[in-house]
Amino acid sequence: MKTFRAALAATALLLTAPFAGAQNTTLTPEIKARVLDQTTQLVTERAYVPGVDFTKWSEYLAAKKKDIDDAKTDEEFASAVQDALSKFSFSHLYLHTPAAAKARVTNQTIGIGIRINPQPDGVLVVGLIPDAPAMKAGIEIGDLIIEADGKKVTGPGQIQGTEGTKVVIKVKKSDGKTKEYTITRTKFSTVRPEELSWADKDTAVLKIYTFDLAYDSDRVEDLIKQASPAKRLIVDLRGNPGGAVFNLMHFLGTVLPDQTTLGTFVDRKLVDTYVKEKHGDPKDLKAMAEWSPNKIHIRANKKAHFDGEIAVLVDGGSGSAAEMAAEALKEVSNAPVVGTKSAGAVLVSVMRPITDGYVLQMPITDYISVKGVRLEGNGVTPDKAIDPKKFPLFLKKGEKDPIWADAIALLKKAESTAKAGAGSSH
Repeated sequence: MKTFRAALAATALLLTAPFAGAQNTTLTPEIKARVLDQTTQLVTERAYVPGVDFTKWSEYLAAKKKDIDDAKTDEEFASAVQDALSKFSFSHLYLHTPAAAKARVTNQTIGIGIRINPQPDGVLVVGLIPDAPAMKAGIEIGDLIIEADGKKVTGPGQIQGTEGTKVVIKVKKSDGKTKEYTITRTKFSTVRPEELSWADKDTAVLKIYTFDLAYDSDRVEDLIKQASPAKRLIVDLRGNPGGAVFNLMHFLGTVLPDQTTLGTFVDRKLVDTYVKEKHGDPKDLKAMAEWSPNKIHIRANKKAHFDGEIAVLVDGGSGSAAEMAAEALKEVSNAPVVGTKSAGAVLVSVMRPITDGYVLQMPITDYISVKGVRLEGNGVTPDKAIDPKKFPLFLKKGEKDPIWADAIALLKKAESTAKAGAGSSH
């Protein structure tokens, strides 16, 4: 089932600084017109994905004119515009409401507390905020939300709303049955600090929830120091939607050797230069990335570094920077990847504040890994696939995740193979 990755707003691989936004008290036709004018200018003139024809935007926008005209709130308006943006069928093209833009900076939001992966027939719940309304109501990871207040759900817009209001959502459960929930929206913190656990005396587990603004570099360094005596490290990136480039680079600096080559960002300038100088095929992104002299290199962190064996956990909620991290560890460090295929939402985007508190997130660069893998639309394929139903919603203090055992088994197998190879050498 094809994912409409354009609505994965949270999977931002960002290059810009924080911004502030303000909620509109009244959404007027004039505000809509201003937002649409600036969105159209940015989409048609500034957004870039190799091979994509952005001139189709006017056609996609026209098809949603009635819904846009009928929208009464910021959420309804942004949702209607997002339906048009989603026709491009790639990630990181998203119109953020003033409230959503502000929430990213303050790390607080109002809603029901879910992380989603949009699908053609609804939105798949891939993560739950502990103690937020959705978890308390009984929503589970793997649920497909198909309606909100009687309307089809295509993204977060139909579920969002003001604090204290209720939303009635219809959910298709994993057994195929449908169920309705009435949930009250509340304010809650989106910050989840990085955590270190121990699977056994030789294996540490580092959980990183995001690479966005809530990522705490000092805390990560401290946890890496605590993990450094271990033989093995499991990096848990399940539900990590991605974030900022500099945070991704910081983390990889704590687990990869100095000057490790990662891959290449493919932007409009690189494509044009490749075609001009090499007369190459602009569609051959792998060849272009191999040719490019501007590959990404990691600087090892001098304060904290883990030098043992590494495994990575991913799922459908692992997006953008989290996917880059997983693929880098897989390709460079031969780290086994365990879980389910990641989101496949890996375009570098920028946040552009536009009028009346709205913010447009748009892609400007693609990414090709060091071994020539285009993650956008493809995702990271696990070495050992796990049924997502086996992923625990959360762990009580001291409780061990059953998936850790799968990762440890792969690491031990690799260790045995390496020892056997060393023993047979002459």
